[in-house]
Amino acid sequence: MKILIAPDSLKGSLSAVEFCHIAAEQIQQVRPEAKIKLLPLADGGEGTIEAILANASGQIYSVNVENPVGRSVAASYAILSSNNTAVIEMAQASGLPLLKPDEQNPMKTSSYGTGELIRHALDQGCRRFIIGLGGSATNDGGSGMLQALGVRFFDEQQQLLKACGGSLNKINSVDRSDFDPRIEESEFIIAGDVMNPLCGELGATYIYGPQKGADKQMLVELESGIKNFANKTAVFVRAETNEELSGVCGAGAAGGMGYALMAYCQATMKSGFELIAELARLDELLASNETRPDIIITAEGRFDNQSLQGKLVGRLSERVFQYNIPLIVICGSIGDDLDMKKISPYISAFSLCQAPMTLEYAVNNTAVLLEKLISNLSKVILMKTN
Repeated sequence: MKILIAPDSLKGSLSAVEFCHIAAEQIQQVRPEAKIKLLPLADGGEGTIEAILANASGQIYSVNVENPVGRSVAASYAILSSNNTAVIEMAQASGLPLLKPDEQNPMKTSSYGTGELIRHALDQGCRRFIIGLGGSATNDGGSGMLQALGVRFFDEQQQLLKACGGSLNKINSVDRSDFDPRIEESEFIIAGDVMNPLCGELGATYIYGPQKGADKQMLVELESGIKNFANKTAVFVRAETNEELSGVCGAGAAGGMGYALMAYCQATMKSGFELIAELARLDELLASNETRPDIIITAEGRFDNQSLQGKLVGRLSERVFQYNIPLIVICGSIGDDLDMKKISPYISAFSLCQAPMTLEYAVNNTAVLLEKLISNLSKVILMKTN
């Protein structure tokens, strides 16, 4: 039996690599003869660096930068050995898990630290960047990142503004004269699977603002501010279709960071999953009769309808349907909006929470819960598929 373990990280609980090793150990206790391949994956959010380095050689750098509320935090990024490409996770410097619950306020948070990571990588000679945009705590349109790279924002009185969500409405003029000139020499690739535009009901603010701490009044102010930011920076927008970039799919990723990278850094949007799948040669593995697995085990924090709309599990589900491979999804919870009867017959889902428990308990004991679940599945499902 050939088993492919290809999970995303369980954010805040287990990395994809940790999941792989725990699952493999439990399976081998039941089926020691099984041929197991470990393939940690990600879709642009937390775990992107680790997943890429599992499939390509590189070096980790640690830098002290500002977290979303200005505190110093040690953030890591990677430089790939083969082509001097910097791989940066926005969540490392500007992520929601870096904040205490009472600090989660997108009016005050800034993406400045992400810009500091880019600047450090530029200093190391990098001119190609892969930027993962998942897990952000910000709704500043990427203005903080731009400020760290030399862009200055002024109000009507020509007072310098500190870039954050709450200052977007005050922007009256933009000065790019000190914008790092090395940006023009660089290639930027956005790794993410969020297709939201910058503004509107499906935009950055209304879809993702609430989970970053925004109440109804904040949402109105943030939406107005992000529109103002786009209007004031429209002179820098370039789009091949001549369509305003704020309406382009992905511009709303990470509180508008997608827009800032597209407008100011001429970034292109690519699927984070597909970037990593290409490095890992996933399609070659599945296409070959010699390496095609009999079953795939993946993981996600919450398995719901959004999971099937371009995210990691959705991308994998397309492939298992093509090759008739059963896919087991291990998750923290299964969304009420997910009707298992209507999705692919090749997919089955199992929650780690097999009994009533608090969220705190589940997060702190994920490894133990995973061991138990995989052990039980190994005794039933994996034997049956022999």
